[in-house]
Amino acid sequence: MVTHTDRRNIRSRTLQFSITDDALVWRTEDGEWGGDMPLDQIRQVRLQVEMAGKASQVVCRVSDADGQEAVFGSMCFDRPGVWTPTADTFAPFLKALHTALAPHDHQIAYREGASLGFRIIMFGLGFILAAISVAGLAIIAGNQENPMGLLLIGGIGAGGWLMWMFLPKRPAPYDPALYRPEKGTETGPG
Repeated sequence: MVTHTDRRNIRSRTLQFSITDDALVWRTEDGEWGGDMPLDQIRQVRLQVEMAGKASQVVCRVSDADGQEAVFGSMCFDRPGVWTPTADTFAPFLKALHTALAPHDHQIAYREGASLGFRIIMFGLGFILAAISVAGLAIIAGNQENPMGLLLIGGIGAGGWLMWMFLPKRPAPYDPALYRPEKGTETGPG
């Protein structure tokens, strides 16, 4: 049985994820029940890149028909600022999950990328940063004729960059077959 151990943040407990014949199951490190999600009730699998301290990681979010969500990633939180790479168990677990979900592909949305809500929030923050910087530039460099206002051009650039990076768009669909072993092999691509 393929398993994956993960901890998302300082407030969460370490969970061990596994896949049975009919469910995605997670338990605490003490073996206590954490939750389960029947495979035939899963409605979305979303892969996205998130920050993990100074590095980045791939995070998989699995949602069911009731709105329950299971989250695990390629790095495990250890302590503030320190994440332990767990790609050696994450990749095989992700392949096993996609293989187990194959009979239910018709009812599952496979998506990659940040959620629309997150993108809207980050776009809004970029807009606010750029707007404040433009106003400051107009007041300090324009009205007061102080060249120090030109320093706010950096804020305009940073706000514009955030707006460009997080243009509001929905997560893109992906082909789940990319994460399934090829016929006749133990492992698939990646």
